[in-house]
Amino acid sequence: MKRTSSVSPRPLLKWVLCRGWELLTCAVERTGDWYTVSALTHGQRRRLYVKRFDASLAAFQSHAALIADLRRAGWMSVAYR
Repeated sequence: MKRTSSVSPRPLLKWVLCRGWELLTCAVERTGDWYTVSALTHGQRRRLYVKRFDASLAAFQSHAALIADLRRAGWMSVAYR
């Protein structure tokens, strides 16, 4: 199957977490046939984590593991969609 890279990312899941005054967005997006899991800081607009998957299940499992690790590190969920 041909992978397309010119397609705009479509957000599938997005969580916003906070720790003190810091905010972090963790998201799953679909671009063509790829799924991307990312963590983006709000202040500096810097991606801390980006990983690509070719299957949705693996992407959602990775996102869940990332959120669990962040919660164990003291981050709290403040919004999701």
